[in-house]
Amino acid sequence: METVTIELTNQKAYKILKDLEELNIIKMVKKPSTLSSLRQKIQTKMSNEDIDKQLHNLRDEWQRPT
Repeated sequence: METVTIELTNQKAYKILKDLEELNIIKMVKKPSTLSSLRQKIQTKMSNEDIDKQLHNLRDEWQRPT
């Protein structure tokens, strides 16, 4: 048996693959995304300082007056 990775470009392709799986022709195996693969999808890189500022702002939003 051989494992291949494909990238779907159309939602109809997913349905076709699901149908093939129901017919026991193929088996779909979802592979979890790794952190490095997620980093490759980032379109604009942020500096450490910008990340710290954004985290600080997000944390401030959760701080509620008591």
